[in-house]
Amino acid sequence: MSETAAIKALREMYEGIRDERRMHQNTATRIGDAFLALLSYLIEDAPFLRRDREDFTDYLLKLIAGCVIGKSDNITLNPDGSITCGSIKVEGSAIFDEIIFNRQNALEGDTYFTDKAIIETVEHSGVNQYKLTFRKQYDNDFVSFHRYDILRCSVNNLDRDRTFRTSWMRVDSVDTASNSCVITMFDDGDVPGGLNFAPSPAACVIRWGNQKDKERQQIFFISSVDGRFLFLQGVDKPIIDDTNYSAFLGCPPEMDVLKNLPIDRKQPYIYARGLIVQDFIKIDYNGIPQYTPRDKGIWTLNGIYIHDAEKDKNGNIIGYFSDRVWWGGCYWQCAALQATVGKSPRYNNADWICLIGNGDFAIQIISTNGIFFRANQYFATTLIAKVNHGEMELTEEEIGRANITWTRISSDTSGDEAWNIKHKAGSVGLSLPVNYNDDVPSAWDTNHPLSFKCEVRIDAKILSAMFEI
Repeated sequence: MSETAAIKALREMYEGIRDERRMHQNTATRIGDAFLALLSYLIEDAPFLRRDREDFTDYLLKLIAGCVIGKSDNITLNPDGSITCGSIKVEGSAIFDEIIFNRQNALEGDTYFTDKAIIETVEHSGVNQYKLTFRKQYDNDFVSFHRYDILRCSVNNLDRDRTFRTSWMRVDSVDTASNSCVITMFDDGDVPGGLNFAPSPAACVIRWGNQKDKERQQIFFISSVDGRFLFLQGVDKPIIDDTNYSAFLGCPPEMDVLKNLPIDRKQPYIYARGLIVQDFIKIDYNGIPQYTPRDKGIWTLNGIYIHDAEKDKNGNIIGYFSDRVWWGGCYWQCAALQATVGKSPRYNNADWICLIGNGDFAIQIISTNGIFFRANQYFATTLIAKVNHGEMELTEEEIGRANITWTRISSDTSGDEAWNIKHKAGSVGLSLPVNYNDDVPSAWDTNHPLSFKCEVRIDAKILSAMFEI
């Protein structure tokens, strides 16, 4: 009985009782039947939503003040149009005009930026061949794969060890009308891991590359497992090699070209064909700036050289530089924390470090009164040790007297010992006065040679020269 007919019957029943004029007609039975009919209608046919059992309505239900669902207010439909709930599970697709995350968002696994589709059904259509029908995310959603595309899909096995199975396939044909394509599986030996699995429904399929179309052979993805952003090009097969790595940011992949480089594979790096930057500031793992070498050519007296941060006219740091110059046959790097002006690069000048020519030291001894002397005839001369660093002659002050030692060598051993004690290290500088009476042994002739040796200690090295009289 329809709702209208039931209400009409009840109305006629109660109007009959109301309008009855005959005596003794409104009996208890008649009135009781009317109330029982009303009760039956309320229980079975009343057009009201029930609170004591499952119910439904074919008409629009408007809850002006909102709605609370669940014993613990699990879901709340608010009057402002918002929904408050613990989680949302969507079996099909969800379409949002805007998604707002609560301050942070986490992506698990790998995220690919390429063509994709979700498998709805899998039909085995031939040997090593399947027909895949894809789910439509919206009315005008059609498969975007092309012929010869290389497809990849990975499905979590949901087991304790979190294993997964990966499928690799090639698109043979595409049917846009049915939103499907026919694919051929790659052989096990042609895929990473050496084992290929058949595709399964609900799996997300992405384009990995293409066997022929070079425009479809590039892919960019982020791997939270490997910890890197990776850009691949020229991908025409499931297994990639060094030629496919176009760029990466993060932990380095296993590339042959990187095997012999001094890199830490647990630390992030940037790899790309080119780098275009305005400012390049290098720091170590402690955050300490690493200075960029800057060649300034030949050192000049009025030149300004730094090993410091260089600033623009507004005081902003534009880079950290360590200036380098050529001077005196050596290549020097500025070590001063502030600009140095007028102080030439030299040995023992703490403002400069010698990079090239640091081991280029030489020593020689000259005599101010010639090099030939006669036995038994008085003479006097001064022996001068000249020490050179590259093209620069070092001064006694730069070397330090404590690093200069003169010794006499002759056949008079005891006399030499006495002379050497008198002229111990540090007592004589680079100039040694020598005369016949004070410095020549009694037995001195062509059969008894006499030599004076000068030793200079520079940077833990001993330079020596001998002068024979």
